[in-house]
Amino acid sequence: MPLRMARKGRRGTEVKDRDMEYPYFPVFIDLSGKKVVVIGAGRIAARRIRTLLDFGPDITVVAPEISGELRQEETAGRLCIREREFREEDLDGAALVLTATGDDSLNTLVCRLCRERHIPVNNAGNQADCDFFFPGIARRGDLVAGVTASGRDHRKARLATEAIREVLREREELAWNADESER
Repeated sequence: MPLRMARKGRRGTEVKDRDMEYPYFPVFIDLSGKKVVVIGAGRIAARRIRTLLDFGPDITVVAPEISGELRQEETAGRLCIREREFREEDLDGAALVLTATGDDSLNTLVCRLCRERHIPVNNAGNQADCDFFFPGIARRGDLVAGVTASGRDHRKARLATEAIREVLREREELAWNADESER
């Protein structure tokens, strides 16, 4: 049975009862050197930022309060922090936006502004307001797997991601052992 969702379309109009009979198509994009804006700096935002850092984007974090962990990343030159409330100009030049503020009205505003600018946006607090889902990532070297349950079951996606990580670890160990036995 298809999942029924209501969400805002690309032009800001409501799309009602959208049938989700098909899963989301995985797309891998080059984020290296591209501006990614994260609105919010709580637990969810920090976890997503940690994941993104491995893919080389220019991350700007906008939030009134910043954790010590994110400050360390700024000190290391891995991201830029704007410790203040969100402003519309924070979106200037963004290739991708994640909003995870815990404030539904602010997240909705950010999504509307992104759609007006044709910037893909993910609202951590409302799957119906997302242009894309943030996947679970399993990575070993150049091999990257992204996992989603199309926003339907985060636990299932997390468990699948963990299983893939374990398989990648096992395969890597087998490859190392095979290399050693050939010597």
